[in-house]
Amino acid sequence: MCNHQAATSHHQDLRDLNRSADEETLKHFGYRQELKRTLGSFSSFAVSFSIISVTTGLFANYGDGLRTAGPAFIWTWPLVGAGQFLVALVFARLAEAIPLSGYAYQWTRHLAGHRLAWWAGWMMTIQFITGMPGACYALATYLVVYLGVEPSIRNVVLVTIGVIVVIALINHYGVRLASLVNNVSVVAEILGTILIGLLLLAVALWRHTNSFGFLFSHPHQVPGLGYLSVFAFSALMSAWTINGFESAANLSEETRNPARHVPRAIVFSEVFSVVVGFLVLLGFTLAISNLQAVASNNTPLLVIIGSQFPPAVVNATMFAVFVSIFACALANMMALTRMVWAMARDRQLPASAWLSQLSVHRVPVNAVLTVAVISSLIVLWAKFEVVIIGISALAGYVTYAIVVGATVWNSRSPSREDRNALSIAFTASLPNAPGASHRAGSPGKGFPLRLPKVLTWSALIWILILLAMLSLPRSARTNSVATLVAVGLGALSHWYVRHGRQRA
Repeated sequence: MCNHQAATSHHQDLRDLNRSADEETLKHFGYRQELKRTLGSFSSFAVSFSIISVTTGLFANYGDGLRTAGPAFIWTWPLVGAGQFLVALVFARLAEAIPLSGYAYQWTRHLAGHRLAWWAGWMMTIQFITGMPGACYALATYLVVYLGVEPSIRNVVLVTIGVIVVIALINHYGVRLASLVNNVSVVAEILGTILIGLLLLAVALWRHTNSFGFLFSHPHQVPGLGYLSVFAFSALMSAWTINGFESAANLSEETRNPARHVPRAIVFSEVFSVVVGFLVLLGFTLAISNLQAVASNNTPLLVIIGSQFPPAVVNATMFAVFVSIFACALANMMALTRMVWAMARDRQLPASAWLSQLSVHRVPVNAVLTVAVISSLIVLWAKFEVVIIGISALAGYVTYAIVVGATVWNSRSPSREDRNALSIAFTASLPNAPGASHRAGSPGKGFPLRLPKVLTWSALIWILILLAMLSLPRSARTNSVATLVAVGLGALSHWYVRHGRQRA
């Protein structure tokens, strides 16, 4: 009994010590602990894994890839995964060095200053505020059918808004509840969709449904598309899915020991999603018994499952799909509201004082309300999932380019005077450094981040390639125009904030 009490007391002392160290780290960056720091290593991983959401990406985009490039399109998955791994390594190092919520804004602010940081934060906000309702729309599309409701656009939009309201309410009652729901959902996704994919792989290999050469088959001619366009379009499923792995960093100030847990969550969620996702892709594709029937169906993965398993398995899979898409939307709401709160805390948005307020649950409640309203308006405007997700992907990769570009700029070879100044600034920013201070209004421009140049440059080139690929599909014009409108609104907001400061 005494040993148990001593062990409990020891663990409590360690938790108190770590909590004190986390709060001290915030002080060195010029902030105090305001959010509730309750997330552990698995919860941190679960946030990133849910936003990547292999299940959501496959069920939303598998059919498009199959129709465009045939079974061979699955090989774009490991290719995109390898490129994204470079980005994940850069982001993991940034999360370790700058463990602050509002990651795109904060990382860029410390690497390249306020102006570029504002745009990184704004574009990342655009990514989440379109990606989150996009996930809700995907969920509603499946739900209306299973609820026996007429699958009209009006009904899908209404159900989408209903899902947004539900996830906003969950977020309102605290990060512990939201992370608990998300953790359970991640386990359900792993045991559901991923398990089904692996079972399909085993059954297809046992029954010899297709030869390995089937995975390299593709249409010889695609009307209106050249081979480069076919490759780019078929890679979009991977590009739309394998991103958001850095989102755990947006909850850094609610994560215990974030400098350790968040970087691991970023890298592991990316690697796990790529490896397991590709095995699932292999399973579904090798299990295709009728390529034409599967490719022409609006729910090709359900057709594949139904051809190999009884209806009960199809229904169980759909339940796992519902849960995983819901978790994706929930995690997006968590990450988005923390981005808005972090920028508002630094008075970088209109109505910042109101947006930065916290509830009794220590949640940015006004940011949650604002995000829910704006997301609902976006759904009412767009009415189509592909448009919403297209804008989200474009804005997200623009943000990636800004952050990694700032990292490349920061890693340039400094002069001796610059090197000495950066060394002093870096020493002052370390925990327990005498006189350390990192004011929110005076970031450490030129923050001395040590990363191999070949890594940062390779990651930047990869992101630019993805941006070029996103511009090739026929829907890119609509997405680009909508993104430019978002940039214009951002310019007005930026002017309003700066003008307001000057007047003050």
